[in-house]
Amino acid sequence: KELKQVDGIDEINSTSAAGLSLITVQIDPDETNKEKVIRDIQTAVDKVGGLPADVDDPLVTEITSKQYAIIEVSLSGEMPEQQLRKHADILEDILEDIEGVARIKKSGYREREIQILVEPDKLDEYYVSIDEIESALASRNISLPAGELNTQNTEYNIRTTGEFLTAEEVEEVIIRANDAGNWLKIKDVARVVDSFKDEDIINKTLSSHSINLLVLKKESGDALWVVDRIKEKCAQYLRAQPGQLKISYVNDYSFFARRRLNVLRNNALVAIVIVITSLLIFLQKRVALVTFLGVPIALFATFMVMSAMGITINMISMFGLIIVLGMLVDDGIIVAENVYRHIEGGTPPRVAAIKGTEEVMGAVVTAVCTTIAAFAPLLFMSGLIGKFIRDIPAVLIVALLASLGEALIILPSHLADFVKVKLNAQGKAIDVAKELAWFKKLVRFYTRIVNRAIRRKYRVVASFMVVLFIALVLAFTVIKFILFPSAGIDFLFIRAEAPIGTPLEKTHQLMLPIEKVVSELPETELDTYVTTVGKIEEDRHDPFAGKASNLGQITVYLTPEQDRKRSVDEITVQLREKTKDIKGFTQLRFDKPETGPPVGKPVEARLRGEDFDVLDEIAKEYMDYLNTIDGTSDVTWDHKPGKEEIRVGVNRKKATTAGLTIRQIAKTVRAVFKGGIATQIKPVKAEEETDVTVRFSKDEAK
Repeated sequence: KELKQVDGIDEINSTSAAGLSLITVQIDPDETNKEKVIRDIQTAVDKVGGLPADVDDPLVTEITSKQYAIIEVSLSGEMPEQQLRKHADILEDILEDIEGVARIKKSGYREREIQILVEPDKLDEYYVSIDEIESALASRNISLPAGELNTQNTEYNIRTTGEFLTAEEVEEVIIRANDAGNWLKIKDVARVVDSFKDEDIINKTLSSHSINLLVLKKESGDALWVVDRIKEKCAQYLRAQPGQLKISYVNDYSFFARRRLNVLRNNALVAIVIVITSLLIFLQKRVALVTFLGVPIALFATFMVMSAMGITINMISMFGLIIVLGMLVDDGIIVAENVYRHIEGGTPPRVAAIKGTEEVMGAVVTAVCTTIAAFAPLLFMSGLIGKFIRDIPAVLIVALLASLGEALIILPSHLADFVKVKLNAQGKAIDVAKELAWFKKLVRFYTRIVNRAIRRKYRVVASFMVVLFIALVLAFTVIKFILFPSAGIDFLFIRAEAPIGTPLEKTHQLMLPIEKVVSELPETELDTYVTTVGKIEEDRHDPFAGKASNLGQITVYLTPEQDRKRSVDEITVQLREKTKDIKGFTQLRFDKPETGPPVGKPVEARLRGEDFDVLDEIAKEYMDYLNTIDGTSDVTWDHKPGKEEIRVGVNRKKATTAGLTIRQIAKTVRAVFKGGIATQIKPVKAEEETDVTVRFSKDEAK
């Protein structure tokens, strides 16, 4: 309610699950003062009061693209978890020292935890409460400064330390003692285990438990250089370790950046070959050279302007460079050809450069302006898509203007200084390519075609109109419009949902047959695969990631598209067919990543209301209908019921008689169930209201 009062917000989405409530605020993409909106959001959150006492303070986090993950290093192998954690800690320190690395997030990494498993029969025997045990541990596990000790020669800081390092130290903590020298220790009423935090998410790589290091890059870092250093450091570390350790790389952003750079490089090489070959055929060698120099000059000028505008070299800006690369020499060729024509006619080079450029300047400027006019409207696109593709027209326009300036100012100067033509006694140019026999035949053929077209001008115009009409029909009826096509996608998701309440380990066992099917893909198609049990998410920043013990996801990373024969869709069809008979899941679906923006499902319907039961009924009707439509698959919904719940209803009269508060009872129940010592749960009928009695058997207590 407080956030709705903030201006500049486009959309608010809230997701609540057990132990967590997440509100995602999407700022209007066209908002000019985003910093003010963020401050207003923080102020609105700070104003909220009246939250329950045991709820943590709300945390506001801004999600930006300044620091983004460039690669995920997955450590796996058949070894104890303690040893795998040690490898992860060491490698984390190594990778954080690489220049350009902002920070590293770890997943699948369980923190060390010393568990104190209390025995309820011992508590009864010694009349000890959970509160006494907690107080004894809190008073012992401390590290506090205690002042200073100054002598004539040295000054000392005094610190009182008593922090636990081992489970044995915890066992020896005294809960209670008397003057007679009798004491009660933790080990007398509980079992202490040096273990890890309970696993709520299982991470696996290539069917082995793994710890993944997600590397985030600084805004100023070079993604390609950083990834190369990461792989180099990991290879060095792997060579020094036993053979059980395996290191895999997933979500490698540099792969896509390199591929786009390769396209740019290949286009540049092709352009160079075509331009130089064409100019060498029709013009003099020096003319070809000075005309080609317009390409690097225009690119350098473009990079300088991009730097001033704050545009980085990324996949979007590189796409703009790829589009414009072939246009950079067009105006230069026109100017060079016309200047060279005057030089061939005997005009002095300096005069020819001025006269030849002036004659075609209007046509060259018009040609560049028409191209700019075609792309300029993209600069004014609003919304999220406008933010993403704005760099394309900006880079293209800057490059064309730089090319135009080079063609009208720098190129004529170079032509006047470096181009020389040999003349015969009559003052005509010799060794001219246009005088070759094959070129004269080409000119005669072209002349005949043009003359015939002029004589039959109405037929020619009618023919072009028919072709135009056919093209429009194809464009609007046959050819599909996909702003961001899925070609080039090299991974897919297999998402599974077991019945609500399925334990994590049971879900893990259910996922094993699917892992086996994935592992049987040919080596030419399968690069690696990562299994996550307990969570389903689109990416690391997915605000609506599902998290529950009954969820599982396998991310299948394929080899590059050019190295395999089948597409992602064809591989998905095969996997869907092989896994259709696997039992134990309420839903098993196959998804491929979206290539937005915007991202999300192709079709999404949102139902709003106050009664979830009514919404569920309507949603089921929608899903039943959508499943009947040809072309739809994997229809799902995002409202999932929670686990079954056992409610402990307190008899208030009995609690008051016993001198107990509701909070004391709740605290005891929480400690009992969290420690796993309840052995028997039976519903009974109380005198005044229905409640649940929790009974413990001394023989079965853990």
